[in-house]
Amino acid sequence: MNSGLLNTILLYISIDVSKACVSSGICTGGYGCETNVAPTCVGGCAFGYTCGQYGCYSKARARSSKTFAFHPQTNEHFYDTKQEGLTSEQLADEMFHDCCLDQHLPDSCLQKCSFKTYTKNNLQAIYLHLDDCPLKAIAAITYCAARGIDHTPCCIENGVARTIAGSKCLVLCDQRSGNVTELNLSYLPCFERFNDIKSCFMEYSNSKYQSVNTDAMPVVQRFGS
Repeated sequence: MNSGLLNTILLYISIDVSKACVSSGICTGGYGCETNVAPTCVGGCAFGYTCGQYGCYSKARARSSKTFAFHPQTNEHFYDTKQEGLTSEQLADEMFHDCCLDQHLPDSCLQKCSFKTYTKNNLQAIYLHLDDCPLKAIAAITYCAARGIDHTPCCIENGVARTIAGSKCLVLCDQRSGNVTELNLSYLPCFERFNDIKSCFMEYSNSKYQSVNTDAMPVVQRFGS
């Protein structure tokens, strides 16, 4: 996934670029680097928690339980928002959160797994070590926000490439698993378009959970997610 690019861009707008790290380490205030190592869960985890690659996470995953509908003519899946009484935006946030649960993110990171809290300021706080959510978890959070797909067409329409970095910024929109790009300072201008990129993630997620008149479907299978 290309969340690493987004991570680097966020970091450089928060510290003196001339002193910033351009290697694979984590910058500490812009003065030198330290190795980015996985959390070791020093001291063990609290009762009901277990150690994962991002730190201690709850073993009791409270996933959403919504009525899911399958349309046999289009082979698409929908949440029956009419029955659940929730908006598409609310359901998109729940799926964002459920994805983060599947990534075994700690509680401090789960708080960012909503389009209301997936913000530039919150991500910057993680980068500056002002938040308990570990830096490496931003990649998983961004992957979940994008639902792991390529949003390039939307980003083009939103003008993400209209920076001095040009079309390079479009790689930030492709969050398919396995897409990794070498980072450098030429990506810094792309951060101007963070909200445009995020809006593509939101638009896609909201569209997947629009209300569907399941009563009009010839055959619908409903089951818990």
